[in-house]
Amino acid sequence: MAMNWDDYAAEWERNPATVNFATKAFDSLTAIVDLSGKHVLDFGCGTGQLCQKMSPLAKDIVALDGSEAMIEQLDQKELSNVEPVVDMLTRGLVAIHPAFRGQFDVVTASSVCGFLTNYADIADIVYSLLDEGGYFIQWDWLSDSPNDIEGISVQRAKQVLSSVGFEQVTVTTPFSIDTELGTQQVVMCVAQK
Repeated sequence: MAMNWDDYAAEWERNPATVNFATKAFDSLTAIVDLSGKHVLDFGCGTGQLCQKMSPLAKDIVALDGSEAMIEQLDQKELSNVEPVVDMLTRGLVAIHPAFRGQFDVVTASSVCGFLTNYADIADIVYSLLDEGGYFIQWDWLSDSPNDIEGISVQRAKQVLSSVGFEQVTVTTPFSIDTELGTQQVVMCVAQK
């Protein structure tokens, strides 16, 4: 990702849009998946707003983010069943890090995939991390352009997730968020292995 997310960490949760995004993502997640007793990977967890909401329900959560400053904000939440990992999601990380020894029941990515230049590669890694029947659920800013670098189109999400092997892929636009740039629609992708 081209942005330096460390620069945003200290102020991230003071922005009402980020708080609202996490709340609506969690509500839409729990309407689809029962997190009770689940082993969860929160990919691109940021300051851990979604982790904090999932923590009371999930068995455990691996919280992965490439920004050390974002993970420091998550650490301050002192969530006992959340293991923070500062790194990028790569096959190398998965091969060597103990947090990735078992398969996950659920992988979440809240406002992450639309910023990736290697979305298909990441989706393929996520697919390999999921147990049979597991879910990959992502939320991103909706884009009409397949080449947008800060959002994702419905067509691109469906194409990429289907191409890496997910058998059931549903893409919806369940909510919008008021931001400094106006009201923006959010796309939610639910892919089941």
